[in-house]
Amino acid sequence: MEQKKSLGIKELLTLVKKHRNQLLAAGGFVTGLVIVFMVLSVLMGMLFRSGLTTVASALTLLIYGSVSATLWVGLLEILVGLGLTFVLEVLAYFFMAVIQFQLQDVVAGKQTSVRFSNIWQQFRFLNKNQVLRLFLYNGLFLFFWQLPLLILEYLLGSNQIILDAILIIWLLVMIWKNLEYSQALFLYREEQPAFLGQSQRHALTASRRFIAHKRAEIWELFIILAIPAIIWAIVWGIVTYYGFYFWEPVMIYGGPIVGIVGACFYLPVILAALAAFYQHNRTETLIHQIFKGLFVPVEKLTGQFVNKSNK
Repeated sequence: MEQKKSLGIKELLTLVKKHRNQLLAAGGFVTGLVIVFMVLSVLMGMLFRSGLTTVASALTLLIYGSVSATLWVGLLEILVGLGLTFVLEVLAYFFMAVIQFQLQDVVAGKQTSVRFSNIWQQFRFLNKNQVLRLFLYNGLFLFFWQLPLLILEYLLGSNQIILDAILIIWLLVMIWKNLEYSQALFLYREEQPAFLGQSQRHALTASRRFIAHKRAEIWELFIILAIPAIIWAIVWGIVTYYGFYFWEPVMIYGGPIVGIVGACFYLPVILAALAAFYQHNRTETLIHQIFKGLFVPVEKLTGQFVNKSNK
């Protein structure tokens, strides 16, 4: 069997050139989404800060022997602020999943354009229960990988050299685990009917198995995609820094705005590259291999396995 050539700079440039209009449309949608979510995040932050202030004031009065009902109001504001922040993160993940699916269809030739109507329609019919569980498992596993490093930072963080080493290890671990889980959405979509009644962690396991066959290729793709992002961040970081140095409002406000907008339009390029990576490397044999033994048999899920054994 002929070995497939990995995705290189030339192939990615061809991808961007071929789907330029679709990537721009997706970038515009991401930019609008970021603006809305930033405004909502500010409102959530104000609510949370108001709750903290109210609780602090109520506790001060409590110390001096005065009971105030505002303590419960402040606690409620904090809980509502945290709850709405979580809902906002979940919605953001849902929309990113939909955009990733849209770009996957464009890369695979199943559709020719990315439009708001398509995104909204797919968002409406998205199996939000399954995608939410995938989001939670992804966050949980990443937290477990961070936990030992957080403990080490707490115990040994007073030594600057050790702290720097821990931060470097943390960065490398987070990059690698995110790369390992980067194909989970595509694999979930590939076998979505089979996930009925199954754990969504199987998509993450399948993604790790998928990447295990393509470690060198995924690192090459990461480096190619990371270099422009790093250069962009450095350039506009410098503009912002010298804006404060010279106290130039255009640079102070313009630097972050241009940097964020540029990142919004670059994100679809990353998502399309991941989709191209998946489409380029997937085969029926590989899909069968990485899902082998993951799903619990339907008979066991429904209890028929137990009933048969008791007969």
